[in-house]
Amino acid sequence: MTSKAQQVHSPLPQTNDSFIVIAHRGNHVNVPENTLASLKEAIKSGADYAEIDLRTTKDGYLVLSHDASVDRMTDGKGNVKDLTLDEIKKLKIVGHAGPGNHKVYRIPEFKEVLSVCKKHINIYLDFKEADPEETYRQIKAAGMEKQVVVYLNKPAQYKQWKDAAPAMPLMASLPDGIRTAEQFGFFLGQVQIEVLDNVHDTAMLAIARQKGVAVWLDVEGANEDTILWEQALHKNIQGVQTDHPEALTAYLNQSNQRNGGAAYKAGPIAEQGYTLPSYRKLSDVSYGSDGKDNLLDAYIPSEYDHAKVIVYIHGGGWTGGDKGEFPAELIEELVGKRKYILVSMNYRLVKDGKNIFPSQMEDVSRVLSLLSKNAKKYHYNGNEYALMGGSAGAYMAMLYAYGYDTARQVRTVVDFWGPTDLSDKAVRSENKDADSKVVNLLGVTDPQAKVCLDASPYYRITKETGVPTILFHGGEDPLVHFSQAEKMYKKLLSLGIPAQYEFYPHEKHGMSPVAAVDVFTKTLAWLDKYYPSK
Repeated sequence: MTSKAQQVHSPLPQTNDSFIVIAHRGNHVNVPENTLASLKEAIKSGADYAEIDLRTTKDGYLVLSHDASVDRMTDGKGNVKDLTLDEIKKLKIVGHAGPGNHKVYRIPEFKEVLSVCKKHINIYLDFKEADPEETYRQIKAAGMEKQVVVYLNKPAQYKQWKDAAPAMPLMASLPDGIRTAEQFGFFLGQVQIEVLDNVHDTAMLAIARQKGVAVWLDVEGANEDTILWEQALHKNIQGVQTDHPEALTAYLNQSNQRNGGAAYKAGPIAEQGYTLPSYRKLSDVSYGSDGKDNLLDAYIPSEYDHAKVIVYIHGGGWTGGDKGEFPAELIEELVGKRKYILVSMNYRLVKDGKNIFPSQMEDVSRVLSLLSKNAKKYHYNGNEYALMGGSAGAYMAMLYAYGYDTARQVRTVVDFWGPTDLSDKAVRSENKDADSKVVNLLGVTDPQAKVCLDASPYYRITKETGVPTILFHGGEDPLVHFSQAEKMYKKLLSLGIPAQYEFYPHEKHGMSPVAAVDVFTKTLAWLDKYYPSK
């Protein structure tokens, strides 16, 4: 797990109107799309933004083109990426102007677009194929940093833009895998997105408003009319993208919806039909004598009689990390809605040869002992636990459950990309970074030393000590090779212990926002089956 605090949003460009009108590919009713003329027409129409599509030529110049090729729009052939700027400049845009318009139009450079739009209209930059650093360099050179929103077409573009321009407001479509309000809330906790464009569900729209994320819906298309406009307006969104910006702005002004009823309505989320679950947090509860290393946070639902307890153990290579890394959205779901008690614990970290294994097991034991001791007093279930951990914490959860739980209290384990065999060459001779962390933890260098086997969940599990376990792992994890999860999964099955293995071929150590939503969903389903809250 990775820490995702409440996101701080980048401010959107200023507008004169509270309800946003976006001219799709510029105003191309009477002139061709994605041309300087369409941008000038968008400015005349009163739109707040002009949506444009950015691509890169063969020789590295930024130009406007919705399509990957120039075939549809021009008298030429070929892909933009295979043509030089000089070749692009010679092309004529044909057959796309309004009636009686015989002017010659050409594909503009991005720097020309910036010059036309500056101080006149904001840009909704549909980022097709281009270099974020070069794009931002040109935006900055034009003094347009506060007039652009970037629409992301691929997940990889998120990190690219965050690296190139951390303050740039970003927009995206809701990923296909997100189908419920709970998944949506979790997704918004993993990314810093200022605008979404395809959210229609009432509960999701309410969550977007609560989290300060704008929604601009697409109404453009062959069937665009006042009925579609009103359907969008009634969703209490913040803007629309249109093929008819002049007609739409006139309609909004006439019906007093440009700065009236259709504008964003702030207010408690409960008024929008969705209520965030309630719980309280007990911070920095001491469970031992080792200062901040022996503290835990407890998240307690409003009603917790007979509540079951989940204990989360953070990652950090046994030398770092903190109990605060657990995602707030998952706390809301587990505690606020499903009424578990969630405990997120710190533990003694290895430093300067101190606190080496098995100090970590001792700390997990201390936490469970404290919880069991106080269960009767506070009326929760102190006889059984679920252990959940990320990376080093996942390793600790598995090892404790399989090798140290003499009271047999652990009912299930949730493993987020944790190592399972500390003698395996995949985490030793073939991975210097992982090997150094293991040596630091165990205090020995020999992968076949007895302590390596004693400290490995893979070797400690038996048919009697194993508990139902779900394992998540990325196929491109550079720190903990995915074979660690695979071999653990196979051993669980061989022992007849319920197990589930979720493999994400292109994920690394941790998960991207979209994959994290899938992990979130499958974790809840697993708990429902093997450790239900009621």
